[in-house]
Amino acid sequence: MRARRKTLLFCAAAVAILTAACAASRREAKESNANKIVVSTTPPFETKEPERYRATRTITITSASGETTVTKNLIARDGELRRDESTTGGQQVVYLTLPEGRFVLLPNEKVYAAATDEPAASDGEDASETSPDRLLHAELITPGYQQLGKETIGGKDLQKYRVVVNNSAGENVSAGETLLWFDEKLQMPVRTESRSPNGVRTVNELSNVVLDAGKTLFQIPKDYEKIEFAKLRERLKSSQP
Repeated sequence: MRARRKTLLFCAAAVAILTAACAASRREAKESNANKIVVSTTPPFETKEPERYRATRTITITSASGETTVTKNLIARDGELRRDESTTGGQQVVYLTLPEGRFVLLPNEKVYAAATDEPAASDGEDASETSPDRLLHAELITPGYQQLGKETIGGKDLQKYRVVVNNSAGENVSAGETLLWFDEKLQMPVRTESRSPNGVRTVNELSNVVLDAGKTLFQIPKDYEKIEFAKLRERLKSSQP
């Protein structure tokens, strides 16, 4: 009888140990799966550009040889109104998107022109691409996202992701590496960092984000002279080195 009891106790203990081991195994598998890249055509977070804000967009490009080029734009939005301000060849250039149309201003010379034949913003992009959504994948096809945890940058807690490209064969491949930092409070990505196979590193980030935008940012000063766009473009070209 005692032997039988010992056998039953041994079996019960073995079952308990096996059950615990299986549960631990399931937890490990679940944690492992959570770290796997989930391929999706949409990011695993909701993005929403603020209806009203202003910020600084900085693009830093570092070549394989170490040469660095930095471009800064002051951007602002108030509903459908947009402002994109930058400096080209020492010349300050402002692009305004207004209900009346699209305009280019040269504050140093106090002139402006209707950009009716200008395709888009200062870098040839569509006005909407000056928004934080531009910080998302611009050329990635069927991207996959891997959550890397939180990271503090500039005193802000950001959610970090690795972005990879999925090819037509369904295999995860990446022409380089793209890291993305998402601000959950602002509900938008505020930084991306990409490395291409040729060694070029590109950092695109938003800073000094303020959820406000003064009305004057979207107005053409009354003392500005209106000129033809062709003349404004010539002035802009002449200011470039």
